[in-house]
Amino acid sequence: MHCPVTTPLVLYPLITVAALVSALPVAAQPARPMPAPAQVTWRTDYNAARKEATEKELPLIIVIGTDDCFYCRKLEAGPLKDPTVAGLLAKGFIAVKLDATRAPELAKALKVQLYPTTVLAGPDGKIHAFIEGYIEADRLVEQMKRTVTAVTTADWMARDYNEASKALAVSDYARAITLLKGVVKEAGGKPIGTKSKQVLDEIERLAAGRLVRAKDLEQKGQTLEAMDLLADTVKLFAGTQAATDATALLTGLAEKPEAVAKKRQRTARDLLAEAKDEFRTGQLYDCLLKCERLSSAFADLPEAKEAAALLTDIRGNPERLAKVCEQMNERTAAMYLALADSWVKKGQFAEASACLKKVIALCPNTKQADIAQAELTKIQSKGTPTGGQKP
Repeated sequence: MHCPVTTPLVLYPLITVAALVSALPVAAQPARPMPAPAQVTWRTDYNAARKEATEKELPLIIVIGTDDCFYCRKLEAGPLKDPTVAGLLAKGFIAVKLDATRAPELAKALKVQLYPTTVLAGPDGKIHAFIEGYIEADRLVEQMKRTVTAVTTADWMARDYNEASKALAVSDYARAITLLKGVVKEAGGKPIGTKSKQVLDEIERLAAGRLVRAKDLEQKGQTLEAMDLLADTVKLFAGTQAATDATALLTGLAEKPEAVAKKRQRTARDLLAEAKDEFRTGQLYDCLLKCERLSSAFADLPEAKEAAALLTDIRGNPERLAKVCEQMNERTAAMYLALADSWVKKGQFAEASACLKKVIALCPNTKQADIAQAELTKIQSKGTPTGGQKP
């Protein structure tokens, strides 16, 4: 009788008693001529077979019988010598023969009631078929193929596991977590699922360590540093429990008045540093925008006074103010070029032409003006009406 393919049993754990079992004697070849079967290596050491199956990620077939069992001899002489069965055994299984009289503990653990009993299991010990009594070769082949299908790692699992390993190599934890969770969900207790779970646990421990450090920083009064570490943890380790906990902790810290004040101070400090650097490098338009923001949004902080001094320096110097206007026009021209391209794609050429003319007017004798003129000429050469709108 066949048991369900996914019988919820697990093989007896590795047995430490020495010399547990020995091989069943092999009967003579049947009289009926048959093609030479593949060479099958039958193991008689259950512990060693389990270990080999795990290392090679191959399913197990365990045939349990006794020396004086007629149907055990019949199974050995017939179905187990069948070329198809032998081929599957030789290439895709770790094959084991056990004598129940010499392995009573295992036979009892597997609840063996009839001889022979054939057990098909995954390398993780999960039983996929429990066959009591004699079974014909074609039915045995069917059960063996089902077992192979059930325990063989799908191509996509191996691919995702490898991709996850590559992601980890470049510290892309979020991608690795997503891939590994998919493998664990589908692989279950298969070796690749176990490996993936172990890697996920290690990532979780790494993320949890960052969470502990953030809490320590917060207790020491380094609230902003703690918030930075928490935000980094949420981004890097998305999908972990630690990231979820970090999100909750970050939300709580962000609502504290002292944290808000410190964050505001740091923002002002960073804005001023950027504005000074832009002033030094001649990016005066960007500098002016940041100084105006500091003066309006952070008027109560010392950084606003320094920003006001920079603003006075820029606005009181015609050459610098002219540079600001030039840079502002370049930005505006770039936006008009993008807008013209968008209009062209919609077939609204009159609107596109108006945008291009504005670019030419804003930035005469520049590369942007040359691009605009070329696009405008292209539209006009196609005889496309440009309308009467003025730039």
